[in-house]
Amino acid sequence: MTPKLTDELDQALHEHHGFLKAEGRQGKVIVMSMPLFREMMGVGSDEQLAESVKAIEEGLADVTAGRTVPMDQVFRELDEKYGVPR
Repeated sequence: MTPKLTDELDQALHEHHGFLKAEGRQGKVIVMSMPLFREMMGVGSDEQLAESVKAIEEGLADVTAGRTVPMDQVFRELDEKYGVPR
């Protein structure tokens, strides 16, 4: 499904230079133009874009499935591994 922006959202996106914070049914959302997304993510080609979107979807699936480690635990383990004092 590819939803279409309302005229109001489309106008607001234009007025905010391709980046818009909005309220949705599930809370706050970000709406971003494709050129701005490509620039921010460093994806020039369509293939790079597809890979980037796939990586985001896989990361979100990992979070949903509980396949993540808390950030403070990761930093603690890295500090221990490399002998960084805390």
